[in-house]
Amino acid sequence: MLKLGLIGQYISYSKSPAIHNFMKSYLNIDLTYDLLDVNQSNLKLLIEELKLGMYQGFNVTQPYKEIMMDLVDVITPKAKLIKAINTIYIKDDKVIGDNTDYDGFLGLLNLNNIDMQSKSVFILGTGGAAKACFHVLNDQHANVKYVTRDILKVNNDTITYQDLYRVKADFIIQATPVGTYPNVDESILDKNYVKDKFVIDLVYRPQKTQILKDSKAGINGVDMLIIQAIKSLSLWTDKEILVTKELRQKLKEVVLDE
Repeated sequence: MLKLGLIGQYISYSKSPAIHNFMKSYLNIDLTYDLLDVNQSNLKLLIEELKLGMYQGFNVTQPYKEIMMDLVDVITPKAKLIKAINTIYIKDDKVIGDNTDYDGFLGLLNLNNIDMQSKSVFILGTGGAAKACFHVLNDQHANVKYVTRDILKVNNDTITYQDLYRVKADFIIQATPVGTYPNVDESILDKNYVKDKFVIDLVYRPQKTQILKDSKAGINGVDMLIIQAIKSLSLWTDKEILVTKELRQKLKEVVLDE
């Protein structure tokens, strides 16, 4: 049996267990998927349990995507580039830290026929998911910058929200928790700024966040969630799992069942 889990804090909202419970039946494999809502002091213990075979793999979410990099044996080139990991597994007796958020965001763009080449794109937030989006967009030759509230993070790739309001953007990527259930009336940007823009909000609960309601057009992050989850499961089972149109629709129904 595969014993898997999601490591994070305040993650009771997560739909990852529902996805993997569906995949258990879909693939006819024996697995469990736990929500591991833990303090940072417990992270080393979970890695030890992985090494002992008590778990076969983990997903990692906030606030530990960067912290976990110090606790694994090997970081894949993709995760090293992004400087964040969201998937952990054992290979050749080594604890591997990988990143499937990259695959998830790339898949979201491809499935929705979104061409980012030469587009001006601003990513709200600088966390692990934001970093994965940045590298996808950079690889697609977009003109991309992070937007932060922390003036100490400002550099060639990062601007403040005050700067954002002074410049034009073709796309906004919302990669912060703002607007997530139950705070569904919150938006990180002024309505007047986004009313003529396309927004991709990585939040998927609610399906249509306030920033999406305020925008000219946009989509939520459900495709990214689904694809990164299936890519992680592929790594844990060591078999390729294709996200067919039928599977994508069924998983959307699972995730968006509110």
